[in-house]
Amino acid sequence: MIQLPDWYDDLLQFESEAKGIILNFNVTINNRHYTFNFYDPVRFVQDANHEITNNGYFQDKNAVILEKVTKKNIIQYLSTL
Repeated sequence: MIQLPDWYDDLLQFESEAKGIILNFNVTINNRHYTFNFYDPVRFVQDANHEITNNGYFQDKNAVILEKVTKKNIIQYLSTL
């Protein structure tokens, strides 16, 4: 069973798809807790380049790159775990 955060409402779904990102997305899958940072490819490259330029590196152990950051794509990914 996949449990999405309570705060993930219609407005946030719209915003995350438009911005190509949603960070600190806490989910519960079969009583196990996970945290993900979902990016679309364009936003991921932008953020990675920004971090590399400013810090010399990019690190995000919770990154998942989706075609689009939509509820459907998030659930599809989570279903593979």
